[in-house]
Amino acid sequence: MPNSINGRLWINKSEHSFLGQGRMELLIHIQKEGSITKAAKSMKMSYKAAWDAVDAMNNLSEFPLVTSSKGGKGGGGTHLSEYAKELIDTYKILQEEHQQFLENLSKRVSEKNGHIHLLKSMDIRISARNQLKTKVLTIQSGAVESILSLELNNKENITAIITNDSLTTLEIDVGMELYVLFKANALILNDEFSPDKNDMNSFIGKIIRIEHDSLNAEVIIELKGSNTVCSIMPTELLEKLNLKKGMQVSAFCKPKSIILGRW
Repeated sequence: MPNSINGRLWINKSEHSFLGQGRMELLIHIQKEGSITKAAKSMKMSYKAAWDAVDAMNNLSEFPLVTSSKGGKGGGGTHLSEYAKELIDTYKILQEEHQQFLENLSKRVSEKNGHIHLLKSMDIRISARNQLKTKVLTIQSGAVESILSLELNNKENITAIITNDSLTTLEIDVGMELYVLFKANALILNDEFSPDKNDMNSFIGKIIRIEHDSLNAEVIIELKGSNTVCSIMPTELLEKLNLKKGMQVSAFCKPKSIILGRW
């Protein structure tokens, strides 16, 4: 049986993976339907999954890609920015060239046992729900660990603590762009602002979505500058805090809970 090569096309920004085929298709459907609900239905994906993808795109983009508006003159809905429309046009051109490249490469490939399995094992995806683009402001190194001050695109700061070995391995330096990663259950919510928590990263924002079942709840918080973060908690705690959509809340994350990523 002839060998063939499959591949995925990603658009990178500053050497970071940014947008792929799935997210691009979602943008195209949003542009066509003018509604994220209809776009999700067209792609046979859940409304929640569509919003999660939109949040991730807006968080990693230099400029917002998707915006929502309430009803009024012209009606409400979900719309693409001009920047997003330009990305779609660029992606369609690159996709044609990428497919031609794969077809040509498939004609020349000679697969040996184990090689393809090794390459597949190198295709790593990250499960951490919260992924934010940052820039390194300062690095304070100790005997074993280093404290990094990082800046979000909304000019707010995050502190991360990593080992000196990790600092060296990632070749991190001041001014470098990194991704801050932390799991949703590492983000603790509080309905009272507590800026005096010096040992914690503080995120202040507005609740824009809440999803829950009888056991667990997922709370999406919009920060200044359109970034969003996600917190997972027991539904019992959600009810105890009486958290509601539109409420202003504080969320906290330990510096040692943060993982730094470089692509």
